Amino acid sequence: MSMTTDSSDVHYDVTVHPERHELAVRMRLTGAVATGQIRLEIPTWVPGDYSFAPLARDLFDVRASDTASGAPLALSRDGWQAFHIEGGSGDVTVSYRAWAYAPELGEPSGIVDNEYAVLMGARYLHSPAYLGPCTVGYALPADWQGRVHHPSGAVETGLNTWRYPSYEVLLDTPVVMGRYELLERTVHGTPFYFTFVDGGVGFAEGAPAFVDSVAAVAAGFHQVFGGFPFQDYTFVLSLNPSNEWGLEHLTSTMCGLDPDVFVDADKNAVGVRVCAHELFHAWNVRRLRPAPLMHLDRELSSGSFSDGLWMAEGFTRYYEFLSCTRAGVYGAGQFFSAVVGYLEHLRAVPAYERVSGADSSLATYLNHSPKYPGRPANCIDYYDKGMLIAFGADATLRLGSATQSLDSAFRGFYEEYVSGGPGYAGYTVADTVAYFNGQRAGLGTLIEAAVRHPAGLTTEALLEQLGFVVLHETVNQLGVMFLNDGAPTIYNVLDDTPAGRSGLAPQDVITGVNGFNFTPAALAWAAAQPEALTLDVKRGHRRLAFTVTPAPKRKIGKLLWNGSTAQAERLQAWLGVPFTFAPGQSIDLDFYENFHGIETVM
Repeated sequence: MSMTTDSSDVHYDVTVHPERHELAVRMRLTGAVATGQIRLEIPTWVPGDYSFAPLARDLFDVRASDTASGAPLALSRDGWQAFHIEGGSGDVTVSYRAWAYAPELGEPSGIVDNEYAVLMGARYLHSPAYLGPCTVGYALPADWQGRVHHPSGAVETGLNTWRYPSYEVLLDTPVVMGRYELLERTVHGTPFYFTFVDGGVGFAEGAPAFVDSVAAVAAGFHQVFGGFPFQDYTFVLSLNPSNEWGLEHLTSTMCGLDPDVFVDADKNAVGVRVCAHELFHAWNVRRLRPAPLMHLDRELSSGSFSDGLWMAEGFTRYYEFLSCTRAGVYGAGQFFSAVVGYLEHLRAVPAYERVSGADSSLATYLNHSPKYPGRPANCIDYYDKGMLIAFGADATLRLGSATQSLDSAFRGFYEEYVSGGPGYAGYTVADTVAYFNGQRAGLGTLIEAAVRHPAGLTTEALLEQLGFVVLHETVNQLGVMFLNDGAPTIYNVLDDTPAGRSGLAPQDVITGVNGFNFTPAALAWAAAQPEALTLDVKRGHRRLAFTVTPAPKRKIGKLLWNGSTAQAERLQAWLGVPFTFAPGQSIDLDFYENFHGIETVM
């Protein structure tokens, strides 16, 4: 579609009705964009949200009129996210209302609670023919006046009114209003704002320490990149478990925290790590983008498909763990336990030997969310594989030179590929391979092997070179998978295992083990034995029984430290925390965290 720019402008007046959980939107289009037939859309997807969603579902009472005369204009729906208006004469007003309390759509489109609101551009119709500057004015309840927090990126032109440089920036800016708690920290002269739209037990006592930890992570990123790419940064935070937020923006992010984040040390650490992940995206994916993600504004109805999400998300996941270790949230042992855990969880699924990192990236709209039956056969998580590619790159650089690391290499990659002039679509896999080959001979080629082909990770060999001893063990395995302690409901069945050949299916509910009632301990014990076992299951309205014989499976059983003093000093400098393991000491491999969910194979 050709873009209309001459004389065009768009202004939104948005009235917030918290008690009804609704928005009343009045949109005025002027100039060329308001002439003739006008197509208006709600995005089908938003950047970073790797799924298509019915974001136009909640619009109602949509009307169009000629602004000067007030005469109604013909309006009709076009598809599931758009409308056509006929007879525009250069000044058109569109009005509609939007139900805005839909937690499942809150991450990409915001939410209006009776006590607060987070407003997003995805609630506002736009013309794909004009994506230039626009203005939004907010009309708020009397008791919300003066209670607006707006991330940087737009210019305030009046009371509760902002001018945005483009619709994409409007789409990328969550505006917080109403009753929220605001904490602030300054990191290297840059303000960081923490807007908590709801609280939890221990908030007063725990929130200051929590934001201090996130600020320490931010300071670490400042050291890696030599500065911040924004004038200030906002975390929009919720402890409501229905608000499953985790979406990055140019100068802000929305993150969901566990309700126990201030009273449970493990949940606190996970919350800091989620914030670290989204903050790293301010560099990696919001500014540095794999092709064709530099052209997001052109793809708001069709999505943008990239083979580079293994770096955009995977390197971010790596720095999520590394930055939290450097900030003291995790210890050195937990860092390496996470590395081993991610490797074993990847290798547990048959798709590890079938699907490449590039293909998994391209298939993100199919496999990112929600988790589905059959997923282990056809999908790996590019976040996970990308994390281990990043670990491998970092280890390889540090093993080759005392002055090289992924910190310096990725900063150089960022500076080289963050922009490329008009028409630049973003960096490619070929760019990545060439760049890292230039950092160390053969490194880019190793990365390419893991990106373009299934498997291909060298994690174990690198752990050995760093000073660890990797010991394997053989365990018996059925091949049934549970999600987030969801037993006795089978989440998935691995198709290359005894369970996968038995007839067991996802969503089967295990009711009995060898003729006795199911308990987790009974299943774990029986699955670890070499003898056949019988599982009684409930499948819908049927009761079935399957006999399965566990098969041996090789996995990492122990990680021992056997390195020199020089190797220990290298790891301590790398992680920024004490590395005090004695020769022969075992690293506890129990630590593994993944906010996409914990998949357990039995």
